[in-house]
Amino acid sequence: MKYIWRLINIWFWKEITRWTAAAVSKWTPKTSMTFDEKTEKVMDESSLWVITTSNAAHQVKEWAEWTIEMNLWVESIALPLLSLMWSVSSTETTWTWAYEHTFSLVNNNTHQSLTIWIKDPVIDRQFPLSMIESMTISAEVGSFVTVSMEYKSKKWVSWTQTVSYVTDYNLLAKSWIFKIADNLSWLDAAWSKCIQSFEITISKNLEDIYCIWSIEPSDYINKNVTIEWSFVAVYENETDYKNSVFNDDTKALRLQLVDSNTTIWVSDNPTLTLDLAKTSFTEWEKTMWNDEIITQTLTFNWMYSLADSSSININLINETASY
Repeated sequence: MKYIWRLINIWFWKEITRWTAAAVSKWTPKTSMTFDEKTEKVMDESSLWVITTSNAAHQVKEWAEWTIEMNLWVESIALPLLSLMWSVSSTETTWTWAYEHTFSLVNNNTHQSLTIWIKDPVIDRQFPLSMIESMTISAEVGSFVTVSMEYKSKKWVSWTQTVSYVTDYNLLAKSWIFKIADNLSWLDAAWSKCIQSFEITISKNLEDIYCIWSIEPSDYINKNVTIEWSFVAVYENETDYKNSVFNDDTKALRLQLVDSNTTIWVSDNPTLTLDLAKTSFTEWEKTMWNDEIITQTLTFNWMYSLADSSSININLINETASY
């Protein structure tokens, strides 16, 4: 059957038992996706009294790699956040049927694995042991907030599922609140800053583990975690940002996205909040075009805050009770 890429459906699901494919319950809208089923072979170059270089090929590795892009939906982003951070604590908010999920970065090297499902007019497949390599969240004025994720997984397993999309809420750039403070405890009281765009990338630095008796990966280990964040703002003075760079200051940062036009039951709004406890500005540059408003771009790296016993915290409010 001939078909277009728009007819491919995907979803993530939490694996209760690592390496074992998990059942799917709902699917997520995507804006684009690539997935490559990979194989690695070794060539037998033993000489057989001919000038031909090889006489046999043997498969030694088989896996899959993914790049998935989507708008930021408060229901669909939850499981990718779980795979990114590993730990989640869920509580009901003041109002029934709205739930707050707090994701914490677990200090180990075997974070939560997912199963990625694919369904299109030709195939139904599931890919167990799907581990996130990186997540980038970005937006600019007048746009959706977008998410790009890279995963690695085991090879596919055939399965049959029925596609079922549910109500979800996506977040636009107009929903953002951006705050900077001297430490984590001062972020609540800080004023929201005016910026034009932002991008944050969280990388897990995966390493694949193979056993000598199998061509499939036995595990993916997340090693050191790195976070880079950058934003663009209009340049008005040196005290807003430039001095922090050259004075070697450290700052706590908050990016909060609140869909104030949507109410969950009584008064809660779909919300995503990312707090970085300690960051250092690493780059500062400004535009220098004759006929354009001067803007500045700030880039900074993330650090662990010993004073707060914290590095990154992610909070999500939606209609799902637990993950």
